[in-house]
Amino acid sequence: MVVALCLLGVVETSAAQQPPSTSQGGRGGRGTGESAGVARLRVFDQAAVDRGKIVFGARCASCHSPSGRGGAAFSGPDLIRSVLVLQDANGREIGQYLKISGPGKGHPDFHDVTDAQIADVATLLHRDVTYAAERANYQVLNIVTGDPKAGEAYFNGAGGCNKCHSATSDLRGIGARLAPVAIQGLIVSGGAGRGGRGAPGPPATNDRGATRATITLPSGETVTGVLVRLTDFDVTIRDASGASRSWLRDGNSPKITVTNPLQAHIDLLAKYTDADIHNLTAYLVSLK
Repeated sequence: MVVALCLLGVVETSAAQQPPSTSQGGRGGRGTGESAGVARLRVFDQAAVDRGKIVFGARCASCHSPSGRGGAAFSGPDLIRSVLVLQDANGREIGQYLKISGPGKGHPDFHDVTDAQIADVATLLHRDVTYAAERANYQVLNIVTGDPKAGEAYFNGAGGCNKCHSATSDLRGIGARLAPVAIQGLIVSGGAGRGGRGAPGPPATNDRGATRATITLPSGETVTGVLVRLTDFDVTIRDASGASRSWLRDGNSPKITVTNPLQAHIDLLAKYTDADIHNLTAYLVSLK
Protein backbone atom coordinates (compact mmCIF):
# COMPACT_ATOMS: atom_id res chain seq x y z
CA MET A 1 0.00 0.00 0.00
CA VAL A 2 1.37 3.36 -0.99
CA VAL A 3 0.89 5.90 1.75
CA ALA A 4 1.53 9.63 1.55
CA LEU A 5 2.78 11.51 4.58
CA CYS A 6 0.95 14.78 4.02
CA LEU A 7 3.07 17.36 5.79
CA LEU A 8 1.01 20.48 6.36
CA GLY A 9 -0.47 22.39 9.31
CA VAL A 10 0.82 23.04 12.77
CA VAL A 11 -0.91 20.68 15.17
CA GLU A 12 1.02 18.84 17.88
CA THR A 13 0.28 15.15 17.73
CA SER A 14 -1.53 13.50 20.58
CA ALA A 15 -0.61 10.05 19.31
CA ALA A 16 1.84 9.54 22.12
CA GLN A 17 0.79 7.74 25.23
CA GLN A 18 2.85 6.86 28.23
CA PRO A 19 3.86 3.22 28.59
CA PRO A 20 2.66 1.34 31.65
CA SER A 21 5.19 1.56 34.42
CA THR A 22 5.21 -2.12 35.37
CA SER A 23 3.51 -5.39 34.73
CA GLN A 24 3.25 -8.17 37.26
CA GLY A 25 4.85 -11.36 35.99
CA GLY A 26 4.57 -11.78 32.25
CA ARG A 27 6.56 -13.31 29.46
CA GLY A 28 9.91 -11.62 29.75
CA GLY A 29 11.54 -8.82 31.61
CA ARG A 30 14.73 -10.76 32.40
CA GLY A 31 14.56 -10.12 36.10
CA THR A 32 12.85 -6.72 35.80
CA GLY A 33 9.34 -7.96 36.62
CA GLU A 34 8.10 -6.46 33.32
CA SER A 35 6.36 -8.41 30.60
CA ALA A 36 8.14 -8.73 27.29
CA GLY A 37 5.51 -6.44 25.73
CA VAL A 38 6.12 -3.65 28.21
CA ALA A 39 9.88 -4.03 27.74
CA ARG A 40 9.43 -3.54 24.01
CA LEU A 41 7.70 -0.22 24.65
CA ARG A 42 10.84 1.08 26.34
CA VAL A 43 13.31 0.54 23.50
CA PHE A 44 12.37 3.73 21.65
CA ASP A 45 14.58 6.79 22.10
CA GLN A 46 12.32 9.23 23.95
CA ALA A 47 14.28 12.23 22.66
CA ALA A 48 13.70 11.06 19.08
CA VAL A 49 10.02 10.48 19.86
CA ASP A 50 9.71 14.01 21.24
CA ARG A 51 11.41 15.51 18.17
CA GLY A 52 9.19 13.37 15.95
CA LYS A 53 6.09 14.75 17.68
CA ILE A 54 7.10 18.29 16.76
CA VAL A 55 7.75 17.46 13.12
CA PHE A 56 4.64 15.30 12.82
CA GLY A 57 2.47 17.94 14.45
CA ALA A 58 3.75 20.67 12.16
CA ARG A 59 3.90 18.76 8.89
CA CYS A 60 1.76 15.62 9.01
CA ALA A 61 -1.15 15.99 11.42
CA SER A 62 -3.38 18.10 9.18
CA CYS A 63 -3.71 15.19 6.73
CA HIS A 64 -3.25 12.15 8.95
CA SER A 65 -4.80 13.52 12.17
CA PRO A 66 -2.83 14.34 15.33
CA SER A 67 -2.90 10.65 16.29
CA GLY A 68 -1.66 9.48 12.90
CA ARG A 69 -4.74 7.30 12.52
CA GLY A 70 -6.52 9.36 9.88
CA GLY A 71 -10.30 9.32 9.91
CA ALA A 72 -13.30 10.65 8.04
CA ALA A 73 -12.30 14.28 8.61
CA PHE A 74 -8.76 13.80 7.23
CA SER A 75 -7.51 13.21 3.69
CA GLY A 76 -4.59 11.00 4.68
CA PRO A 77 -4.83 7.30 5.61
CA ASP A 78 -4.14 5.60 8.93
CA LEU A 79 -0.35 5.47 9.32
CA ILE A 80 -0.44 3.14 12.31
CA ARG A 81 -1.80 0.39 10.04
CA SER A 82 0.17 1.43 6.96
CA VAL A 83 2.14 -1.33 5.22
CA LEU A 84 4.79 1.25 4.29
CA VAL A 85 5.26 2.23 7.93
CA LEU A 86 5.22 -1.37 9.12
CA GLN A 87 7.93 -2.30 6.61
CA ASP A 88 10.02 0.80 7.26
CA ALA A 89 13.43 0.56 8.95
CA ASN A 90 14.69 3.69 10.71
CA GLY A 91 12.84 5.96 8.28
CA ARG A 92 14.57 4.58 5.18
CA GLU A 93 11.46 3.39 3.29
CA ILE A 94 9.43 6.39 4.42
CA GLY A 95 12.22 8.71 3.27
CA GLN A 96 12.48 7.02 -0.12
CA TYR A 97 8.76 7.41 -0.64
CA LEU A 98 8.80 11.08 0.31
CA LYS A 99 11.58 11.76 -2.19
CA ILE A 100 9.46 10.55 -5.12
CA SER A 101 6.25 12.25 -3.99
CA GLY A 102 5.44 15.93 -4.20
CA PRO A 103 3.07 18.54 -5.62
CA GLY A 104 3.13 16.88 -9.03
CA LYS A 105 1.56 13.79 -7.45
CA GLY A 106 -0.93 15.62 -5.29
CA HIS A 107 1.29 15.70 -2.20
CA PRO A 108 3.11 18.52 -0.42
CA ASP A 109 6.74 19.26 -1.19
CA PHE A 110 9.00 17.50 1.31
CA HIS A 111 12.37 18.74 -0.01
CA ASP A 112 13.09 20.65 3.20
CA VAL A 113 12.49 17.66 5.48
CA THR A 114 15.84 16.26 6.56
CA ASP A 115 16.75 12.59 6.88
CA ALA A 116 17.13 13.09 10.62
CA GLN A 117 13.61 14.55 10.89
CA ILE A 118 12.18 11.64 8.88
CA ALA A 119 13.96 9.19 11.18
CA ASP A 120 12.44 10.93 14.22
CA VAL A 121 8.94 10.78 12.73
CA ALA A 122 9.52 7.10 11.91
CA THR A 123 10.53 6.46 15.52
CA LEU A 124 7.31 8.11 16.72
CA LEU A 125 5.18 6.05 14.33
CA HIS A 126 6.94 2.77 15.15
CA ARG A 127 6.51 3.51 18.84
CA ASP A 128 2.77 4.06 18.33
CA VAL A 129 2.48 0.89 16.23
CA THR A 130 4.05 -0.98 19.17
CA TYR A 131 1.61 0.67 21.60
CA ALA A 132 -1.27 -0.62 19.50
CA ALA A 133 0.22 -4.11 19.28
CA GLU A 134 0.95 -4.30 23.02
CA ARG A 135 -2.28 -2.74 24.26
CA ALA A 136 -3.14 -5.95 26.14
CA ASN A 137 -0.28 -5.17 28.53
CA TYR A 138 -1.90 -2.00 29.85
CA GLN A 139 -3.12 -2.22 33.41
CA VAL A 140 -6.49 -0.78 34.43
CA LEU A 141 -5.87 1.31 37.52
CA ASN A 142 -8.38 2.16 40.25
CA ILE A 143 -11.19 4.09 38.61
CA VAL A 144 -13.35 4.48 41.72
CA THR A 145 -12.15 8.01 42.41
CA GLY A 146 -15.45 9.89 42.37
CA ASP A 147 -17.87 11.06 45.03
CA PRO A 148 -20.75 8.58 45.56
CA LYS A 149 -23.02 11.27 46.98
CA ALA A 150 -22.45 13.50 43.96
CA GLY A 151 -23.06 10.47 41.75
CA GLU A 152 -26.36 9.76 43.47
CA ALA A 153 -27.41 13.39 42.96
CA TYR A 154 -26.52 13.13 39.26
CA PHE A 155 -28.37 9.81 38.97
CA ASN A 156 -31.57 11.32 40.37
CA GLY A 157 -31.09 14.79 38.90
CA ALA A 158 -29.21 16.11 35.86
CA GLY A 159 -28.42 12.66 34.46
CA GLY A 160 -32.03 11.54 34.52
CA CYS A 161 -30.88 7.95 35.14
CA ASN A 162 -33.77 7.31 37.54
CA LYS A 163 -36.24 7.70 34.68
CA CYS A 164 -35.26 4.24 33.43
CA HIS A 165 -33.32 2.69 36.31
CA SER A 166 -33.74 2.15 40.02
CA ALA A 167 -31.13 1.60 42.72
CA THR A 168 -33.57 -0.76 44.45
CA SER A 169 -34.66 -2.69 41.34
CA ASP A 170 -32.61 -3.36 38.19
CA LEU A 171 -29.41 -1.85 39.65
CA ARG A 172 -29.75 -3.40 43.08
CA GLY A 173 -26.46 -5.05 44.04
CA ILE A 174 -24.71 -4.05 40.82
CA GLY A 175 -21.61 -3.08 42.81
CA ALA A 176 -21.32 -6.66 44.04
CA ARG A 177 -22.06 -8.28 40.67
CA LEU A 178 -19.75 -6.30 38.39
CA ALA A 179 -16.24 -4.89 38.50
CA PRO A 180 -15.94 -1.08 38.53
CA VAL A 181 -14.51 -0.99 35.01
CA ALA A 182 -17.50 -2.97 33.72
CA ILE A 183 -19.90 -0.62 35.49
CA GLN A 184 -18.22 2.40 33.96
CA GLY A 185 -18.49 0.76 30.53
CA LEU A 186 -22.21 0.22 31.04
CA ILE A 187 -22.68 3.87 32.01
CA VAL A 188 -21.30 4.92 28.65
CA SER A 189 -22.77 2.20 26.44
CA GLY A 190 -25.95 1.32 28.26
CA GLY A 191 -25.10 -2.31 27.56
CA ALA A 192 -24.99 -1.99 23.77
CA GLY A 193 -22.80 -4.56 22.09
CA ARG A 194 -22.76 -6.94 25.03
CA GLY A 195 -22.85 -9.88 22.65
CA GLY A 196 -19.30 -9.21 21.50
CA ARG A 197 -17.62 -10.83 18.53
CA GLY A 198 -19.52 -13.65 17.00
CA ALA A 199 -22.79 -12.71 18.74
CA PRO A 200 -25.63 -14.40 16.79
CA GLY A 201 -27.79 -11.96 14.87
CA PRO A 202 -30.09 -9.32 16.35
CA PRO A 203 -31.20 -9.28 20.01
CA ALA A 204 -33.95 -11.56 21.25
CA THR A 205 -37.49 -10.23 21.17
CA ASN A 206 -37.55 -10.04 24.97
CA ASP A 207 -34.29 -8.06 25.21
CA ARG A 208 -35.11 -4.77 26.95
CA GLY A 209 -32.14 -3.11 25.28
CA ALA A 210 -33.12 -4.08 21.74
CA THR A 211 -33.89 -1.36 19.19
CA ARG A 212 -37.46 -1.74 18.00
CA ALA A 213 -39.38 -0.50 14.99
CA THR A 214 -43.07 0.05 14.40
CA ILE A 215 -44.14 -0.36 10.78
CA THR A 216 -47.31 1.46 9.73
CA LEU A 217 -48.61 0.00 6.47
CA PRO A 218 -50.67 1.98 3.92
CA SER A 219 -53.72 0.06 5.13
CA GLY A 220 -53.22 1.51 8.60
CA GLU A 221 -52.11 -1.79 10.12
CA THR A 222 -49.13 -1.51 12.48
CA VAL A 223 -46.54 -4.16 13.23
CA THR A 224 -43.89 -3.82 15.95
CA GLY A 225 -40.80 -5.92 16.54
CA VAL A 226 -37.05 -5.99 17.08
CA LEU A 227 -35.30 -4.14 14.27
CA VAL A 228 -33.16 -6.53 12.23
CA ARG A 229 -32.38 -4.45 9.13
CA LEU A 230 -33.21 -0.95 7.92
CA THR A 231 -31.98 0.47 4.60
CA ASP A 232 -33.29 2.97 2.08
CA PHE A 233 -34.84 0.04 0.21
CA ASP A 234 -36.23 -2.33 2.80
CA VAL A 235 -36.94 -2.98 6.46
CA THR A 236 -36.94 -6.23 8.44
CA ILE A 237 -38.17 -6.83 11.98
CA ARG A 238 -38.64 -9.88 14.18
CA ASP A 239 -42.11 -9.92 15.71
CA ALA A 240 -43.19 -11.23 19.09
CA SER A 241 -43.56 -14.77 17.72
CA GLY A 242 -39.93 -14.74 16.58
CA ALA A 243 -40.84 -14.63 12.90
CA SER A 244 -38.95 -12.29 10.55
CA ARG A 245 -41.07 -9.92 8.49
CA SER A 246 -39.82 -7.67 5.69
CA TRP A 247 -41.21 -4.88 3.55
CA LEU A 248 -39.86 -3.00 0.56
CA ARG A 249 -39.67 0.76 1.06
CA ASP A 250 -40.82 3.44 -1.35
CA GLY A 251 -39.80 6.75 0.13
CA ASN A 252 -41.67 7.11 3.42
CA SER A 253 -43.97 4.17 2.73
CA PRO A 254 -44.42 2.24 4.87
CA LYS A 255 -43.93 4.64 7.76
CA ILE A 256 -41.22 3.45 10.15
CA THR A 257 -40.82 4.61 13.74
CA VAL A 258 -37.61 3.45 15.42
CA THR A 259 -37.31 3.34 19.20
CA ASN A 260 -33.89 2.88 20.80
CA PRO A 261 -34.16 2.30 24.57
CA LEU A 262 -30.47 3.25 24.89
CA GLN A 263 -30.94 6.65 23.23
CA ALA A 264 -30.67 8.40 26.61
CA HIS A 265 -27.15 6.99 27.02
CA ILE A 266 -26.24 8.18 23.54
CA ASP A 267 -27.59 11.66 24.24
CA LEU A 268 -25.57 11.90 27.46
CA LEU A 269 -22.27 11.23 25.71
CA ALA A 270 -22.11 14.85 24.57
CA LYS A 271 -23.00 16.11 28.06
CA TYR A 272 -20.93 13.98 30.44
CA THR A 273 -17.98 15.54 32.21
CA ASP A 274 -15.18 13.40 33.60
CA ALA A 275 -16.46 14.18 37.08
CA ASP A 276 -19.98 13.03 36.16
CA ILE A 277 -18.74 9.64 34.99
CA HIS A 278 -16.40 9.11 37.96
CA ASN A 279 -19.07 10.19 40.46
CA LEU A 280 -21.73 8.01 38.85
CA THR A 281 -19.34 5.05 38.81
CA ALA A 282 -18.56 5.52 42.49
CA TYR A 283 -22.27 5.65 43.32
CA LEU A 284 -23.13 2.48 41.38
CA VAL A 285 -20.13 0.63 42.86
CA SER A 286 -21.54 1.46 46.30
CA LEU A 287 -24.79 -0.36 45.51
CA LYS A 288 -23.90 -3.68 47.13
